[in-house]
Amino acid sequence: MDRQWSPAAGRISGRRRFLRVAWPLAVAAILLMPLTGCQIVIGVLQIFKGFPLDDADLKKQTGRSLDEKGKKVVILASSESGARAEHPSLDFDVIAELTLRFRQHQIDVIESQKVNRWIDDNGGIDDATDLAEIGPKFGADFIVLIKFDEFGFRESNSPSLYRGHSRGTVVVVELKPAAVGGKKLAKQIYHRPFESKYPVHQPISADQEKLSLFKQRYLARLSEELARLFYDHRPGDDL
Repeated sequence: MDRQWSPAAGRISGRRRFLRVAWPLAVAAILLMPLTGCQIVIGVLQIFKGFPLDDADLKKQTGRSLDEKGKKVVILASSESGARAEHPSLDFDVIAELTLRFRQHQIDVIESQKVNRWIDDNGGIDDATDLAEIGPKFGADFIVLIKFDEFGFRESNSPSLYRGHSRGTVVVVELKPAAVGGKKLAKQIYHRPFESKYPVHQPISADQEKLSLFKQRYLARLSEELARLFYDHRPGDDL
């Protein structure tokens, strides 16, 4: 049986259409009250189209991007023994977390399980590792290497307080064929020290949260901090 139209139904439908249009305009008007003239026009466009993204630090420093067409990326990680003391699987977990975020931002990255298996079979990555030899094994054009000098989940001298902290270096190497011989050469194009602390203002008591859950949260946050060096993101979009 066909649904019959009624004045009440028409009023409800019309009201819904009105709200769909009026609500964004009302929000825009409130946000743009302090502005005048051309500023209002620009503000409205930003609200409806989205604010422009901030360039990734890699792009700012080098003019390059990991999502360049036809380019593959492999993520590696290495850590000092002291950095692995509280979390032995640090390198593997960070590679997995970064791989997930790179894929979400359309970066063609080598599968983390494949990379971690190779690292495990070859005894890890250290300063003596020849990155020019590793890249071709994965068919990679870029190598992202995360090096940890320090890492932990607890507040210094206070084991009952949780505060994630890490310090290290991020390096990006580009692999290009040599002029003679065809062997790929590794050229470092990006180098950036990093330092992370979470929570910033005060630690979390062990009574408030299980350590296993806090570990997951900090690893996710740290990985996002590192990943943002490589893809554009919205200004003021805090972690």
